[in-house]
Amino acid sequence: MIAAVRSARRVLQIAHNHPRFHAGGTELTALALHRQGLADGDDSWFLGALDETQIVPNPGTQMIGLTPDHREAALFADGFRRFALAQDDHFGFLRELRDYLEWLRPDVVHIHHLLSFGLETLHLIRNTLADVRIVLTLHDYYLICANNGQLYKHDTRERCDGPSLTACLGCFPERNASDFAMRALDIRQALSLVDHVVSPSHFLKQKFEASLSGMPAIPVIENGYLGEAASFAQAPPQDDDVVFGYFGNISAVKGLTDLLDAAEILLAQGHSGFRLHVHGTQLFEDPVLARRMEAAVQTLGHQVRFFGAYASGQMASLLASVDCVVFPSVWWENAPLVIYEALNAGRQVVCYPHGGAPEILARHGAGILAERSEPTALADAMARVLGNRALADLTPTRPLPGRAETLQAYRALYFG
Repeated sequence: MIAAVRSARRVLQIAHNHPRFHAGGTELTALALHRQGLADGDDSWFLGALDETQIVPNPGTQMIGLTPDHREAALFADGFRRFALAQDDHFGFLRELRDYLEWLRPDVVHIHHLLSFGLETLHLIRNTLADVRIVLTLHDYYLICANNGQLYKHDTRERCDGPSLTACLGCFPERNASDFAMRALDIRQALSLVDHVVSPSHFLKQKFEASLSGMPAIPVIENGYLGEAASFAQAPPQDDDVVFGYFGNISAVKGLTDLLDAAEILLAQGHSGFRLHVHGTQLFEDPVLARRMEAAVQTLGHQVRFFGAYASGQMASLLASVDCVVFPSVWWENAPLVIYEALNAGRQVVCYPHGGAPEILARHGAGILAERSEPTALADAMARVLGNRALADLTPTRPLPGRAETLQAYRALYFG
């Protein structure tokens, strides 16, 4: 195999998917850093992972190029065990990943998630490229929580304060103590191969440092606004109703049910001067949530509209149609990109007081926080806007970091 021609210091961004197939915050962040690097003259590359629900690999290989120059590519992932964060396909996935690394020979590998790639990837990178700089960004809690990396108890709808044997066995009654001990040991060994572990928020940093004692200090690099250019959206046409907007994937942990409950509480309290625009779709079918949305159409009538999926390029125009964004996520979200999208557009954000969102909002002089993380308190926070529409006016107190600033902060770790 002919080696890739090197034009500058070479950086490989790795994420567990690609925004073309799954536009999650982790994938969007990794791709934004890659494309910003190219714009800045870096020799930047992006590698994702895909599965059989998204693409069929070419015969004889598990690698597929996603751009004509193959600077964006993906590996077809099979053999991944989620609980253990283990990639067992040594003769397919890991063999082709090793070949790719030997061909590319990056100076820096920046990993944004280990899903699909597995802990084995960290060992493979270090064994293949002994002197490479490895940076790992923590976008969620998978390394300390095997339950979808959310520190959330789905059966009781409770946030988990942190891993403990009792709590973890409650989520995985079919497992035993040794399973969790081995998982933690494997993770610690893999992390010892990483040069820098980074958090996008102080909240997540504190969770990890409390759960993984003895780790080196975790620097915080804010994700920031990842769009092409920062610009306020035009104010929505003024009428008597305040328009609240929900943006993002629709799932149980994203809190749409809480938002619909809050809207019904507002109506019951006599507040009728609002509308709710819901933008997003279910990535994974949830019949219970679908029925809750159908019921809301009956209870809220014209005051709620479900607009369905949207493309990232539509975000500015959609934000221009709302007065205020509501972010009702019920798990410990770390650094939700929709918060930065809203602030970039000059839209105030109503949200719960947990997780990383309040930290971001406070940093930029924004946010209307519910007193508690439950629908009645969320309705009270929304009612504050209904009672004083000026609360929806927003001018951030400091500039939002863009993707150029975010990449520059990472370069201090890449090359410092």
